Amino acid sequence: MTSLSHLGDIPREMKLKATRAFIAARSFVQGLAAAADIVKKVTQVPISKECTREVMKLMYCPLCRGHANTKLCDNYCWNVMLGCLANQADLDSEWRNLIESLLLVAGKFNGAAGVEYIVGTIHTKISDAITYMQENKDLVTNKLFKSCGNPKKGGKTPKPEERKRKGKAAQEDKSTVPSMENLVLDVKATLSDIQDYWISLPSLFCNEKNIAGQGNEDKCWNGMTRARYMPERMGSGLASQINNPEIDVDITKPDMTIRQQIMQLKIMTNRLRNAYNGNDVDFQDTSDDISGSGSGDGCTDSVCIKTASGDASVVHTQTHITHNSKSSEKPGNSAYVHSWNLLIVVVALLVAFSARW
Repeated sequence: MTSLSHLGDIPREMKLKATRAFIAARSFVQGLAAAADIVKKVTQVPISKECTREVMKLMYCPLCRGHANTKLCDNYCWNVMLGCLANQADLDSEWRNLIESLLLVAGKFNGAAGVEYIVGTIHTKISDAITYMQENKDLVTNKLFKSCGNPKKGGKTPKPEERKRKGKAAQEDKSTVPSMENLVLDVKATLSDIQDYWISLPSLFCNEKNIAGQGNEDKCWNGMTRARYMPERMGSGLASQINNPEIDVDITKPDMTIRQQIMQLKIMTNRLRNAYNGNDVDFQDTSDDISGSGSGDGCTDSVCIKTASGDASVVHTQTHITHNSKSSEKPGNSAYVHSWNLLIVVVALLVAFSARW
């Protein structure tokens, strides 16, 4: 049956586009979840005792010295926060890579390669495949007779023109599902805003409300008194804190929890880049050449393997392809165990959820 190609190249083309679209969508969701999980774990990293002391000094010493209305010197505030958040700032490089990869993948959601378009047009693709089979019925019939012998006569089938009319009518139906484009635009805007999240954390405290600002350098609290703060502002990251005048940071002992999250960022970024190129280990399939034709034996939700007695035993499909090395199986049986059925289930779930929206 694999040589009949009675539905043309439409099933293979539909499978390829749908697989790439779902790979991108799934990896995008996983990337967002990974980013949220990393933020959660990093926020649980405890602050050091020295940082606790310096932050208390930063906030309350001016009050104790009778300078309740005196704001903090800009660089003084930043040096304290940069020293306390040195490990967190080291996430910046890989965090930016993750955000950029998410934005790239999000760009694949629009147009003919997007999930919304593919799911919305799947019925027309099925109609086109049936029409192709009907228009080439003589060729298919000859191949079928040659391979399987004379089949039993079936009932009357609709004419090709009727199929075309039904397909066109379905295509003209307006979907009531909200456009995914606006949702994607909102997510992309949010991702762009948090691209410098880790290195901007000190600014959450050292803002206009707490620091003196330009023009008031001689009238700000420098940690000791109301006067100019002389040391320069340190850079972001652990290595830049070697000469921090406010926080004694041991740059040879990075926080291991944060280092683990940096590795997770690298792994997720690599996964997103593979998804952008249409590659995903969970969707690898060695049976591309069989997607152009059906099995013809009525097995849709599982894979049928003919036994020696002629009966069909059912082998349920899995997400990952598994190859059985038993000598009793015929060569090539494992090629039928692929992710196409899983893809059909996902499409059905999306259509079901779209109806509820």
